[in-house]
Formats: sequence, structure tokens, C-alpha cells
Amino acid sequence: MRKFFGVLLLIILGTMGCRGEPVLSVLPTLVSEMTLPPPPTPVPLDEILPTLWPTATAWPSPTPTAPPAPWVVRVTDGLPDEIVAAALHLTSLYPDRFAWTAPNQTADLRLTVAAASQPPASLYPLAVWHYAVAAPFNRLTDGLTTTELTQLWQNGELVVTGDAAALLTTLYGHPSRSTIPTPTETIAQTSWATGQFAVLPFHHLTPDLKVIRLDGAAPIDLEFNPTAYPLRLLLGVEGSVLAVNQFRAVWAEPAANWDRNKISTIAMTGVTGTGRAVGYQMELRGVTFPGEAIAPLMNGVDIAHLSHEIPFAPDCPYPDPSGGTTFCADDRYLELLTSLGIDVVEMTGNHINDWGEPNLQHTFDLYESVGMRWFGGGRDLAQAQQPLLWEHHGNRIAFVGCNPVGPYYAWARENYGGSNPCTSYQEILAQISQLKAEGYVVIATLQYWEHYSYYPTAQQRIDFRAFAEAGAAAVSGSQGHHAMGFAFHQGAFIHYGLGNLIFDQPQMLGTQQTFIDVYTLYDGRLLNVDLWTGMIEYWSRPRSMTPAEREQLLRATFQASDWE
Repeated sequence: MRKFFGVLLLIILGTMGCRGEPVLSVLPTLVSEMTLPPPPTPVPLDEILPTLWPTATAWPSPTPTAPPAPWVVRVTDGLPDEIVAAALHLTSLYPDRFAWTAPNQTADLRLTVAAASQPPASLYPLAVWHYAVAAPFNRLTDGLTTTELTQLWQNGELVVTGDAAALLTTLYGHPSRSTIPTPTETIAQTSWATGQFAVLPFHHLTPDLKVIRLDGAAPIDLEFNPTAYPLRLLLGVEGSVLAVNQFRAVWAEPAANWDRNKISTIAMTGVTGTGRAVGYQMELRGVTFPGEAIAPLMNGVDIAHLSHEIPFAPDCPYPDPSGGTTFCADDRYLELLTSLGIDVVEMTGNHINDWGEPNLQHTFDLYESVGMRWFGGGRDLAQAQQPLLWEHHGNRIAFVGCNPVGPYYAWARENYGGSNPCTSYQEILAQISQLKAEGYVVIATLQYWEHYSYYPTAQQRIDFRAFAEAGAAAVSGSQGHHAMGFAFHQGAFIHYGLGNLIFDQPQMLGTQQTFIDVYTLYDGRLLNVDLWTGMIEYWSRPRSMTPAEREQLLRATFQASDWE
């Protein structure tokens, strides 16, 4: 989350008063009685809060009282640490208007909390805080019901932050066993150590925590409806209308810790090649057939990635389902990529020059014609080595990728298109470090040596960790025809191989299994990785796994993973 001090994201709820009375009709009389500092210029609250706290128009307006000098402010238990710190900071900025007192003392202004389903009429809005249920990433469970969460809470079997404890107490009553709140900075570590589910503020999620859907919903969902979600804490201030309005006039903190306009979602995928049996199925069943089951997901994210490992060629012959390992794709097959809403094409593949370098240049022309961007390869070496920089909802994202494997003819050279060679990692690691220093969330991909196992090799572990140590937020193995395990290293998410996505290798179970890793970025940070799991059918078409298939894949890949 952005720095709380000085971030101007909140103003008075313009025309929304309490008891239906517009606040603006009361303010002129009150403001004439005092000298207020110039208000900040944050994003208007009425652009954010009404969608998160729709009962705002029902709040009554308290009776004004004469202003003391200064107003005495206190907080109640259960406020998020950031809000308490922001209130302390505000009172220090305006010592002639506000004075701090202990939580149990009489005060003119009380910062307090309430559950979204039970807002007291006297509470003036400051913010809405959203909470997530989470678990260690290697937990097989994907969801809980409200009944199950209530039982866990009442049994004292949850890891919670202090503000989450206040919310759960309001919603589900006091637990039968004492629950000691866990500091935000150690909640993931505690959840892993105990194996327990955790409840924490949405913006404090980390990639090593798996978000658990509550009654089928979670704040990471592409179609998340915040007003229908129960784990929301209302943060507000109570007191005389004069004191409240003076406080709100200078309050400039975020209206929410979940803001759709700060979220970026990215779908990272494994191996795709629209030749051989895949192309044959496209000819038989339609060009868009392989992507029909994953199209809603790919089109739903903000940035859809595809590692397309082969070139398009006008003279590409009719696909032979039993052909060899020299690949091309008919130009018509570009429709498959556009039907999936592909935004970013990874060009690290070792087959991208199979049909000659002129056809690779033709492939770039096709991508350019439909607005697709690429990285990890290019029209020449200089372009191949450049990162792909992207900005979305305030998140600065850098895609970098390379191919340390070859073959030589697949690598770009000074006047020759191809993949980004990285026989030595020195240059790309320095690039990652520089991009991170510039404020980018770096997503690094490696077209690594192929290994048909859930387990990474010892050298693969070393190399992928080096990318994490350089500053990548995520390191993705785009070479993996076989689904592979995971790691977390120095805060980075590592997936050694996502498996085939649209490819024709039905010989092994592991080559038919596939992941789509859905990254959630928030406020300039990789917040979460959600695993979509699929099974490839018809030599080409991934579809969503059954629960039993998903459990088998997760067990296999988690067992093959190295956790810190």
C-alpha cells in the first residue's frame, strides 16, 4: 500500500449526509465559526466509498456543539495499525485542533470500527477495510463456508491480526478459547508454522499465502463484489458534527484497502505451439477450439501472457499430426491468440526460427498488426534484450525473459531475429536489479532445459533463485512441457514449470496437466498467485480439472517443491 502519510485519497462525502440531510447544507454555518486549514485534494470519497459502504445515506446527523480547544481524540480496539498511525500523525500536524488521549478516556472524537452488516447510525465514514482468508500456499483446501470459518474462529483455530479479530468478534462472537492476535509482518510465517488458516487485511497478503474463497468468493476474484462479501470492517469517527467535520476536512488517508483501480491481474501460461497435432485439431474443429475453455479466464485478466514457441509462415503446410519437431503455424491461427485476448507474447522459445528467420520477422509483423507486444526475443539482439515495460492501475510491470539453452539458430544476433540468449546470466540479472530499483514489479521467465518431472533439477533451483535474488517478484519456467513444483525465495514466487498449455504431448500425465498462474498486483507489489489447473484433451485443448484431478496435481507438485 502507498505511504499513508501525505497520500491524499479522501475528502468529505460531498452531498451525502446523514438522515438524508446533505452535509454541505450544514458545513457553511459551522465553518464560519472556525478557521480551518486548506483541505487536501484527494480522490473524492463519493467515487469510492458508496460502492463499498452503500448504507452511507442512512446515517443521522448529530447535534452540533460548541468547539473546545482542541478536540480530544481517542481510538478504540480493533483499528488497523495504519489508521491508528495516521490519526496520531494528523493530531501532530494540527496540535491546536486535536489532542490525543488514552483509549479509555473521555473524548470528543472516537475512531472506531463496525462490521459492514451492522453499521451504527452515528458512525461517520472514513474507510472500508477488506479481509482475506488465507492458508499456507501448500494447503490443498481451496474454500471454506461461513459456517466452517465461524467454527474455526470460535474454537480459537485461526491466525488473525488484531483488527481481523475485532471483525470476527463482531460477526461471530467471542471465541471459546483465547486468541492472541498475530503481528501482520509474521502472520504468513505463523500460518505456515501452525498449518492454520489466517484472516488478515487484503493488502497485507503475500504470495506464500494461498487465498481461500469464502462461500466461493475472495477479494482476488476477477468479478469480486465487495458489497456482498462479509469480511469487511467499517472504519469511522463518532462525535459532534462540528468535531467530526473538522476532522474529516483534514483526513487524507485511503478510503479502502481494496480498490479495483489499484489492482492488476496477469495470467502467466506455459508452452503453446499451434503446429503439428494442435494445428490438425484446429483444422478439424475450428481455429479457436483449443482455447474455448480458458478464454473467459484469459480475457478476464488485465494482462494475458502466452509463450508461443513457433513462427507463423504464409507457406506453412497443412499440419501433420504425427510430424517431427520442426514447427510453423498458418497465419489463420493468429485468430486463436486474439480470441484469448493475448496482450503479451513471450518469444524465448527455441523453435521460433524453425521456419527461417524471415518468417520470424513476419510473425512480429502479425503480432504488431493486432496490438500484441512481446519480450524475451526480438527482431534483432538489441530488441530481444529489452524488457517489456507496462503500466496499469498505477502498477509498473517489467517482463524480462531469456533462453540459455539455444539452439544457436534460435538466438537473436546483431542483425538477426530470435530469442534473447543468456549463456551468461550476468546482463539479465543486472537488468532485473535495475528495474526493481526503478520501482517495477519484475516478472522473469526462463526457457530452461526441459526436464520431464515434477521435480526441478539442482541446477534449476540455483539458477531460478538467482533471478529472485536479483529482484524478480516472480520467476516462471516457460520451458516446462511437464508441470513442475514451486519455491518461495527472498519474497519471490518461483514456478519451475507451468506445463503445456496448448500443445500435443498426451504421452504422460504430467504433460497433459497445466497451470495458469494468475498474479494479483496491488499498489506496486505482487500480492497473490492463484493457481488455475487444467487437463489437456484432444491433443490441444485445456479444460478445467475435476476436484480429484486438481488434488492429484497439487499433491504431486507440492511434494516436488522446496519451501522456505
